[in-house]
Amino acid sequence: MNFKTFLNFTRIQTLPVALLSPIAGLLFAIYRYHSFHLLPTILFFIGLAAINLFVSAWNNLMDYRKALDPNYKKWNILAHDHINPKLALRICLTFLVIDVIVGIGVVLTTNLAVLFIGGFCFLVAIFYTYGPFAFSRWPLGEVLAGLCEGFFGFVLGFYINSFDKNYFVIDFHGATSVWLVNWAAIAPVALVALMCFCMNFNVMLSDNICDLEQDIRNNRKTLPYFIGVKNALRLYVVMYVLAAAVILLAIGLHILPLWSLLMLAIGPFVVRNMRQFLAKQVKSETFHLQIQNLVLYNSALAITILLGILFK
Repeated sequence: MNFKTFLNFTRIQTLPVALLSPIAGLLFAIYRYHSFHLLPTILFFIGLAAINLFVSAWNNLMDYRKALDPNYKKWNILAHDHINPKLALRICLTFLVIDVIVGIGVVLTTNLAVLFIGGFCFLVAIFYTYGPFAFSRWPLGEVLAGLCEGFFGFVLGFYINSFDKNYFVIDFHGATSVWLVNWAAIAPVALVALMCFCMNFNVMLSDNICDLEQDIRNNRKTLPYFIGVKNALRLYVVMYVLAAAVILLAIGLHILPLWSLLMLAIGPFVVRNMRQFLAKQVKSETFHLQIQNLVLYNSALAITILLGILFK
């Protein structure tokens, strides 16, 4: 496997997109608590990169192994680029080991609360395409993508840099675990993270809409299969409206800085991309527009929070 094939196998071009929610969370911790912790942040982003590369490679490997449609299997990157499945598995396991090691480091330098959130995302990454009941073959992909890549990405970026504020602490005293939760402190974080959830939800939803016929041939029954394309497109619009409403509410409640009103500037570009996708759901022509919208939303969120830090 040459280096170019390796990059395509791990879809490394998607990595910067995956980092946007955690970066926004990190900046929100600085804005809200003036708090930043270098070592766990470095470890967290190393682990985040490793698990994202693992997920892309693992999904390629599992899709190749489970493909029922011979034409789909032929164009899977393992067949197309003549990648040995054993080599592909070793690469996946290497990324997984890296993530486990740095994940332990993050837990040791923060709090056990990270273990529960990170552990959930870790299990989803493995079983999304693995096993007889893989999540990707059921109408769970949108919710899980929204949670793990969007919501918890933002929350972990925030928590790792503000864990010492003691609004969410898990500790053990002998055989007894003690949970300390300050819901008043967590609610504002969850509200902003909901926007990131909506963006990742819609990326997965639009992907599944485009792949519906192919998924049926491969015995994958995703959300559009159950609710139909028309209802899936209605849900697609609702999630964008919800994301915009969340941001306006967070600004109105003084959770986000007034600078976040500048996010309104991306509105025309987002709406244009939405209209093009609503008119034609073709993977090669309009799916990339959903990635653009995610980048627009999450980048604008991070930039306006940064402005709030600089001019607070």
